[in-house]
Amino acid sequence: MVMTLSSSEKSSEYLMLTPAGVFEAFGAHIPSKAQKSLQKLFSKTTTMAVEDWVAQYSDDWLEDFSEKGWLEILASPLPAPSMPLDKFLPYVVASLSGHRKAAIASNEGFCLAHIGYTQEQADTLSVAAADFGDFLTRQQQRGWGVSGEAVSFFKQIDLLLPSTSFIFLWIDGSGYFLILEGEPLTNNRAFVELIWGIKTSGLRFNHSRKP
Repeated sequence: MVMTLSSSEKSSEYLMLTPAGVFEAFGAHIPSKAQKSLQKLFSKTTTMAVEDWVAQYSDDWLEDFSEKGWLEILASPLPAPSMPLDKFLPYVVASLSGHRKAAIASNEGFCLAHIGYTQEQADTLSVAAADFGDFLTRQQQRGWGVSGEAVSFFKQIDLLLPSTSFIFLWIDGSGYFLILEGEPLTNNRAFVELIWGIKTSGLRFNHSRKP
């Protein structure tokens, strides 16, 4: 369904990325103009008004992105998460991981936050995530046509549910890997708000240790 808003409606509505919109906006190391316009929605600590975004971009993009399921219209503004990453992750882990285990790693192999995993497990997974991210980047540079957003591993041959998943996202030129144990539950607001918090620096951290 194509989204069409009147001028009065645009002045009182706000834009939020959907989970699919997050993957589209932050899935590429070098984002396109369209992807940058989606990232703009997470550039402030409160949701952006429809009219402000349209003034910078266009109604055509609003309708196109809405039709693709990348945007959600809100009736009132929402604030971005502002607590430290290691404090915020426990609040959302049940909404992200089927086993309530999650970690966030940098593309350099640092464990930035974790819950459910031991420190040793989180450090090992963070290094593995960086290795898989490097592999993906190298293959894309060689012309591999598949643009992956995640790598998942399975314990059983039927491949019904992964045991561990590595989800790759690029935020302001830095790589972040979301590591989820069990079923990856990314189709929800908790996932969107986690990425929004990292983008607006409210959930940034000082990664002083390396595994």
